[in-house]
Amino acid sequence: MKELSYGVRELQAHLGRALRAAQQGDRVVITSHGRPIAVLGKAEPEQKAVSPLERKLQRMAAEGQIVLGDGHRIRPFKAPRLDGLTRQVLSDRR
Repeated sequence: MKELSYGVRELQAHLGRALRAAQQGDRVVITSHGRPIAVLGKAEPEQKAVSPLERKLQRMAAEGQIVLGDGHRIRPFKAPRLDGLTRQVLSDRR
């Protein structure tokens, strides 16, 4: 990783070159009257924006108030089969 330095006017003339260098991982220092005023560097990968609702759900999950699903659908409920004695008790109650 190299460090390049450009004055403001020089940067205006060579902006494309400075941006390509920053994209490749080099550090580009921008100076004004010999003093550094800004640094260009490679941008971090963009993170997905999180909605306020998602943030609240994540906070509640971290506090143990809820358990987040894994994105799969919930299987429909299937009632257990009633066998002999259970069926007789239920029919007697009706």
